[in-house]
Amino acid sequence: MAVLTLKQINKYFGKDSARVHVLKDLDFSVDKGKLVLVLGPSGSGKSTFLTIAGGLQTPDKGSISINGQDMLKLTPKQRDNLRLNKIGFVLQNYSLVPYLTAMEQFQLVDRIKKEGNISSDALTQLLQQLDIYELKNKYPDQLSGGQRQRLAIARALYTQPEVVLADEPTAALDSERVKEVGKLLADLAHQGNKAIVIVTHDSRLQDFADDIYHLNDGVLEKG
Repeated sequence: MAVLTLKQINKYFGKDSARVHVLKDLDFSVDKGKLVLVLGPSGSGKSTFLTIAGGLQTPDKGSISINGQDMLKLTPKQRDNLRLNKIGFVLQNYSLVPYLTAMEQFQLVDRIKKEGNISSDALTQLLQQLDIYELKNKYPDQLSGGQRQRLAIARALYTQPEVVLADEPTAALDSERVKEVGKLLADLAHQGNKAIVIVTHDSRLQDFADDIYHLNDGVLEKG
């Protein structure tokens, strides 16, 4: 059974002559244990698709469900709780708190989500896998773009979500790091039984994907 399902999603921006049809009758689903790649050029609607999939934006038409639960029928508080417990985000702007060190980013999560996060030992192992453990006392502005990106990936995985939604997670990484992050995410999907959805224009990730979709001009097609 699919853990995340989108049906007949339509999204518009603007009004009258400036109205743009960003997503067009979009259908999508992903099972646990799968890493799915959504490829598309800039402006194709990838980020809009991802934020709608995670309940950060509302479609004009269509439905979104997590484990069969319709997100659009939940109250804002229920939706926030669902995102906190079920979905991990890796967004393009990293969403790191600038005045907290790398390790304090995780301590902040502990204050918001008090149970179900990975153990201290598992966090250490994850940071070592991403080659950022030695940076645990650094602030975001002391990190390179690639290091901030890897920290954002670690923070998204920290809550042990069932679904991970990643927006261009390898954009700031060189080819060797892309291979490391791609393998890490594929292993987490397959061995950790998570559904991982990556929207990107980075074709270097194709070798790690179980399924590949293409999004062009708001139309999503598989293969």
